Amino acid sequence: MSTTEAPRREKQPPWRRRLRVARWRGIREIDHKDVVTHAHEEGELTGRFIFMNVMSCGIAILGLLLSSPAVIIGAMLISPLMGPIMLMGFSLAILDLAALRQAVISLAAGTGVALATAFLIVFVSPLTEITSEILARARPNFFDLLVAVFSGLAGGYAVIHRKGETIVGVAIATALMPPLAVTGFGLASGEFEIAGGAFFLFMTNLLAIALSVTILARFYGFGERHSPQHARWQNALIVGVFLALSIPLGLSLRDIAYEARVRDVASDALAEPFGEGDARVTDFDVTFPRTGPDRIKVRATVLTVQRVPGAELVLSAQLSERFRRQVNVVVDQVIIDDDLGSESARLAAVAESSFGAPMRAQIAQLEALSAERRTEREIRSAFPYALASAEIDPAGRRAVFFAAPTEGVSLSAFRRLEEGMARNYPGWEVEVYPPRTELPVIGFAAGEDTLSADQGVRAADLAWGLQRWGVSRVEVVAFLPTAAAANSFNENTSGHRRATAVAGELAKAGITASVEGEYRAGGSTASEREAGARRVNQIAVRPVAAETQP
Repeated sequence: MSTTEAPRREKQPPWRRRLRVARWRGIREIDHKDVVTHAHEEGELTGRFIFMNVMSCGIAILGLLLSSPAVIIGAMLISPLMGPIMLMGFSLAILDLAALRQAVISLAAGTGVALATAFLIVFVSPLTEITSEILARARPNFFDLLVAVFSGLAGGYAVIHRKGETIVGVAIATALMPPLAVTGFGLASGEFEIAGGAFFLFMTNLLAIALSVTILARFYGFGERHSPQHARWQNALIVGVFLALSIPLGLSLRDIAYEARVRDVASDALAEPFGEGDARVTDFDVTFPRTGPDRIKVRATVLTVQRVPGAELVLSAQLSERFRRQVNVVVDQVIIDDDLGSESARLAAVAESSFGAPMRAQIAQLEALSAERRTEREIRSAFPYALASAEIDPAGRRAVFFAAPTEGVSLSAFRRLEEGMARNYPGWEVEVYPPRTELPVIGFAAGEDTLSADQGVRAADLAWGLQRWGVSRVEVVAFLPTAAAANSFNENTSGHRRATAVAGELAKAGITASVEGEYRAGGSTASEREAGARRVNQIAVRPVAAETQP
């Protein structure tokens, strides 16, 4: 020992000297050569390694699709990924490039067969729903990095001391195989955002575990004979990788914490405009934009005893100010009869007194009123299209709906809706008034001039719509191919017979119909001529005078 080293060691704190002594004692107890040989054997690329990777990933992807943690843990018990990762960590510690190459080849082969297994299973599986177990591995954060670090330290310790390797292997596989299976799921289902997030988690855990093993191996004396330049190179590599992983994962953790805070604050604020204790929030959901200046979207259903106009605007302004970001709030207000329920409970208590009989009668009336209101809400919610207005009379058991214009909904669809609601609510009189639109034409086949069953239904739909609109007089128009045919239009022509058949169906519904013939000159283009040819086989119905709805 040099004369300069002795004073320097004497100046060290006692705890540091004790740590150095304990470390050297631990190093002397380790058979370094045997540990490295064991790591080489476990990290080799063998048929068993490939087979067990396929089995492990197959079980893992099935557990993810079924959202079953027990099945996922079962996959971890047979995963062989610990071997090449341990070899990678020790090879970095002792700077054995041949061993590092062997570890990388084994990991690449295991990763490839695992991805292929997950991809094929998802590709042929009828279950492709994104479960909570899949989502949990699609967005890594800083805590995932800590899990990988602790797993790597535990794995390195188990390999060095040759104790508990199987159990620690399960922890390491837990950090690696499920993200790998989720990556295969994302590729097979076209969910590339999920695939990217899961693969980033897989690579994060892989590097963190390997470098944690390297750190622990260095602590136990592996690679002690390397030069200071090699030691500095290793330390710089480890610190650089951990910093590169920590920054994006830390930002992800910050975003997750922010989103959790937004959900908590928004959930508490939703009931404020409706009065304290008078509303309950259900079906709460918050959507955060991935990129760009898009707004945060909050959607919820609020059960309230009284509708509050403008609640969405108040909440949007309040939350936007709170989070200093644009928030769009959509609230579906559902009216409930809590007041009736509380009144019934109060009257039930009074019913036990000497006024029991009158009170029970009042309770029965309140219960009947509550049932009527529930039925009223059910009927209103059963109307699937946009409404201009609705008149529902529970006492008279009559419901009248005035539909708003809805693209893609035909006159026939509104009539079938009325018939269906009448069947579903027996004893109720249900009327649906469709929005005023241009009446559809009735087409005939060439040479046909009588109504088929299908054409009769269409004519009945027209009559129903005209009745709902309050139209009592119409013109039934037959389109004619030439001007000469229009001049000679009479009951002996095919167009006249078609129009007369349609007018007869309308007359059954009490609608006065006059038969007319009309000629329209065709255009010069091919499409205009084709449209003119189709028009000759069509019958149109036109109201004579515009009349308002009842």
